[in-house]
Amino acid sequence: MIQVEKWQKDLAVFQNIKTTFIVEGNVHDLVPYTYEDGSCEPIPLNKYLHNYLNETGYDPIVFYNKVDGFRNPYASQMVDTFLRAVDSDNDPRKPICDATDLMRKALDDPSRATAVVFDLANTITSSPDNLSEEEMEYFTRLMLSSMNPIQGASVRDQKPLKNTLFLIVEKVNDIPAWFYLNNPQVKTLTITRPEKEVRKAVIDARLDILNGASGLSPDERRKIVEDFANLTDGMTMYEIYDGVITLAYNKRHNVKDFRETIRMFKYGEIESHWDKLDKDSIRRVEEELSRRVKGQDHAIDQAASIIRRAYSGMTGMQGGSEGRPKGVMFMAGPTGTGKTELAKTIAEFVFGDESFLTRFDMSEYGAPHSDQKLLGAPPGYVGYSEGGQLTNALKRKPFSVFLFDEIEKAHPSILDKFLQILEDGRITDSAGETLYFSESLIIFTSNLGVIKEDKMTGVKTYNITPEMDYDTLHETLINEIKDYFKFDIRRPELLNRIGDNFLIFDFIHEDGAKKILDLKLDKVIDTMLQVKGIKLKLEEPFRKYLSDIAISDLSNGGRGVSNLVESRLINPLSDIIVETDWKSGDTLVIHDGPADAEGNYSIM
Repeated sequence: MIQVEKWQKDLAVFQNIKTTFIVEGNVHDLVPYTYEDGSCEPIPLNKYLHNYLNETGYDPIVFYNKVDGFRNPYASQMVDTFLRAVDSDNDPRKPICDATDLMRKALDDPSRATAVVFDLANTITSSPDNLSEEEMEYFTRLMLSSMNPIQGASVRDQKPLKNTLFLIVEKVNDIPAWFYLNNPQVKTLTITRPEKEVRKAVIDARLDILNGASGLSPDERRKIVEDFANLTDGMTMYEIYDGVITLAYNKRHNVKDFRETIRMFKYGEIESHWDKLDKDSIRRVEEELSRRVKGQDHAIDQAASIIRRAYSGMTGMQGGSEGRPKGVMFMAGPTGTGKTELAKTIAEFVFGDESFLTRFDMSEYGAPHSDQKLLGAPPGYVGYSEGGQLTNALKRKPFSVFLFDEIEKAHPSILDKFLQILEDGRITDSAGETLYFSESLIIFTSNLGVIKEDKMTGVKTYNITPEMDYDTLHETLINEIKDYFKFDIRRPELLNRIGDNFLIFDFIHEDGAKKILDLKLDKVIDTMLQVKGIKLKLEEPFRKYLSDIAISDLSNGGRGVSNLVESRLINPLSDIIVETDWKSGDTLVIHDGPADAEGNYSIM
């Protein structure tokens, strides 16, 4: 038997106890309706209310909005019954001033059990906190009716029923607060997006229209319905019933291919980049990542584990949510140790190109309302039509790595947005569109814990040093990060959603610096050949000359090595290329360090 939603339970409990119901939330969605034979069908809210009230014994049941006036598309004769009792000219097209007067008359009439549904009641006023005299009069009429419980006779069994008013709004504060505060006759019903059991019932009820459904065994059907419901977590009933299932029917997808159908509905394409990954590459992911990131074996091992978990589809399995991002990583450690480089390498490995990484410098989002830059400004505000930087990037490339650099510099309002992203894998932009991160990797980087500030004196000192062994460094940074989220910004729930997905980077030591140097030098050699057609050879004495400089000062990590290559090789090499007639096919050999006081190299 279907599990009804909470608002439906509340309606059943308080119907005939309260006179007025404010219905808010997901009011424009379909809602589940269960027939006497046990079958379930999603129907519009107004139709649900008509069916429910009609079965209870109300007659007349009328709906009103400012455009159509009084109506009942499910039983038009009820409008005639309603108008004959309260209106001499029997005209359903009434302006709001007359309509609220007729509503009050009907609700104060004890001769019949009457229900009035005021649809889009929020359209009475543009500002519930600043009502005009006319608007104040409209709400006062409705409030007087709500506070004057009148019972009419049920058409079914003559049982007395309270005349009832429903106000359908986007949110309860669309109504003046004085209307419902301390009003014992008002009950607010909040319609949320459909719960899992409701989704399962609706999916099961419509599954038979899909190819292959008739051949499913009972166990196969239950498994498909269960997984289907998990993957549609957070979707509206319209999106599931008239969206995903209709898409599968129109495209003639087999019922067992529901995952591909859901992916197409969310992202506009069926094939996932994750499905394109070669299993052999996944097995040797550490080796692939180590080609570009040197001296960070512990961080690479942790990243590899997260990537394998994402590839196998087991992310979030312990929590029962299949909609979470494919993976979450929190990279921390000294500056210049390869955090951003590893993020780029992961994007290239998973999605084929590092252009699939979108980076956000969170120092640019430290001001209040910075969340609007990410998600878009609300309707009516400057920049609304431009959308948000994050939501626009997600629409362009839903299969991506999203890198949030130096996350501790973001305003707390932005951190709150990440709670939903990490937990549910979705976010709603300023236009009300739901966007999904369930095919994405989320990476945060941070320098938390590297430097510690004395709160009394303001003096800053290094909290970790290159002399520390890795285990001590790891424990120190993890403790500092956890203290920051728990006590400094009081966001332990964000820490919980990151879990144990911390990648702690070590300082760059001599061996790592040498490997980074070789990587940078080989990149220069390759670029010279590709761009200029010149074969560049760097002899061992010259490599040793650069290596000695690199390991003499490791304070800037890998970034210091890059700067060294630029200043000691690329810049002089640029002068050589410009001042000398080198052409494609030539070989340029650098033997050793500067040969004279001017810093000229020994070349041939």
